[in-house]
Amino acid sequence: MLSITLKVLSILGILLLCLLGLVILLVLLALFFPVSYRLKGRKDAQEMSVCVRVSWLFGLLRVLFDYPEPGKILVKVLPFTVFDSGKGSGSDGNSKESSVGAREKPERESGTKEEGREEKKEGNGSSADPGQGSQTAAGRGQNEEQAEKPEEKPEVQEPPREETDSDDPLILKKFKKIKYTICSIYDKIKNIWENISYYIELLREEETRLLFSHVVFRLGKILKSIRPRRIRGQVLFGTGAPDTTGYAYGVYGMLSPLLGTRLLATPDFTRAVLEGELDIAGHITVFTVIWNGLKVLLDKKLRRFIQKMKAGRKK
Repeated sequence: MLSITLKVLSILGILLLCLLGLVILLVLLALFFPVSYRLKGRKDAQEMSVCVRVSWLFGLLRVLFDYPEPGKILVKVLPFTVFDSGKGSGSDGNSKESSVGAREKPERESGTKEEGREEKKEGNGSSADPGQGSQTAAGRGQNEEQAEKPEEKPEVQEPPREETDSDDPLILKKFKKIKYTICSIYDKIKNIWENISYYIELLREEETRLLFSHVVFRLGKILKSIRPRRIRGQVLFGTGAPDTTGYAYGVYGMLSPLLGTRLLATPDFTRAVLEGELDIAGHITVFTVIWNGLKVLLDKKLRRFIQKMKAGRKK
């Protein structure tokens, strides 16, 4: 009996170790295996189309997005479809039509019931005695005349007011209010200026400068890891004015060493136009993004900077 229990426990331990190893392997793959992406776009005078493809682990997981045709998001694991946004469109339309029909039915029934009630009321009114109607109308007229007559109230004569020097205190009160508002505005401006001077001094500190340089360095690492590795395209652009088109083309000339020679931009100085094709591809490593982000968040200089910012607000 003891040997059987030991075998069962050993088998369970092996299974747990296998599951743990599988989880660790998936976590390592998610952290270190890059996620590839590719974006294709095309625009002309008539239409615009965008196609995005994201894949991971040699196509084990794929995310597809197309616009405008078929205009849906598709998620696949190997050959199996996990999510398809285009499937629920037909059922949603049918459900909407059925709900609209269900709403219209009670509205029609209620309309027919109201018409029947109005007809019954008209029939009862015609069968009533005309003499009684005239009497009730006369009574209503008398009640309305009585309601329209305002109630006469006895006039109350107010005692004559004695002339006092009440004008001077009112003027003094107004001056006091103006003085109070001016002093309050001055105090607010003074507090704001003290806070601004405090923050300016905080930004000028050497520790703050070191923190900003560290943040910029880590952000550069992240942007370098996620930037596209390949950019291809041809763009025809124009703003409709020669001067602004020339400025935009000058900006492109300054950025052309970074963009490469495979992205060509052609200016059109005669009309407002934006046409062309674009193909961008690259990959993202999750570990690089998480590592550099944690380096910034765990920096002691960042904690001290946040504490100083909170202390300035309390002042």
